[in-house]
Amino acid sequence: AELSDDDFTDGTIDILSIVRKSGLCASRSEARRNVEQGGVSVDGEAVKDIKTVYTKEQLSGDGIVVKRGKKNFRRVTVK
Repeated sequence: AELSDDDFTDGTIDILSIVRKSGLCASRSEARRNVEQGGVSVDGEAVKDIKTVYTKEQLSGDGIVVKRGKKNFRRVTVK
């Protein structure tokens, strides 16, 4: 999944927006539930805090791998 510059606010993007824009969840509330229940991981590390943010530099290059559940995962990069 590719993010554009419009998706970032002040050079950062939160985990809920990443999960939603990558197509792993249909809504931010569904993404919030998944994160709070421990079903979302980024690059192999579980994300439990819904306020986790990522910078544009972290997503540039190869990007990050966002995983929801056991079999749903996407590589997220910046356009």
